[in-house]
Amino acid sequence: MNRGPIILSIDEAEYLLDQVPPPEPDEDPMITKLRQKLSMLLAELRKGAEGTSSN
Repeated sequence: MNRGPIILSIDEAEYLLDQVPPPEPDEDPMITKLRQKLSMLLAELRKGAEGTSSN
């Protein structure tokens, strides 16, 4: 599988995640995988964001 890195800000990741259609019982597995990856990316970006505490 060919892969390439993409660098996104929190706002860009949130925007892309908002553009993914709502989950449906018969949705394409690619959309499910993309939603999961974007959610994981957003969670990681928020962990290291300025103004957040790690306590």
